[in-house]
Amino acid sequence: MRYTQGQIRDLLSISVDAFRTWRDAIPALAHHRGHAPSFTPGDVVAMAIVAELVRDFGVRIGTVGDRFDALFEECRGRSWLSLENCVALIEADEFCLIDASIADRRSRGVSTLRVPCAPIIARLRSALTTTEADQAQGHLQFSPTSMALPPERRGNQS
Repeated sequence: MRYTQGQIRDLLSISVDAFRTWRDAIPALAHHRGHAPSFTPGDVVAMAIVAELVRDFGVRIGTVGDRFDALFEECRGRSWLSLENCVALIEADEFCLIDASIADRRSRGVSTLRVPCAPIIARLRSALTTTEADQAQGHLQFSPTSMALPPERRGNQS
């Protein structure tokens, strides 16, 4: 499945201007132009990680945008199922995605932001499920009725 810019903005609750800023600052997003669905599930998770870093940690996209490419490269082409067991580790000069089971054992003696993917993916699934439920067919005003076939078609049935 591929996602459009509008779907991603809705899922992540970001404005058109914020998305445009991200696209200008993060080279991995630069090739996603237009309104066609071109974002992979991995791209959505990478953008959700970026959104979390911006909202929760005050990261300024303009200052580190070019370094987010590594995050997008690691997430692109991966399913939510495979990303669910990962943790994004963000250091001053490196971004990496590693298995959550070894994240605690990895200690390099540098300041590191850890963003687990599982809660992000749970929120994305919940938002998509809610959207699908909202779009369910409403109550029909008229009850269904059967219609007889026209006389000329009755003889052609086998």
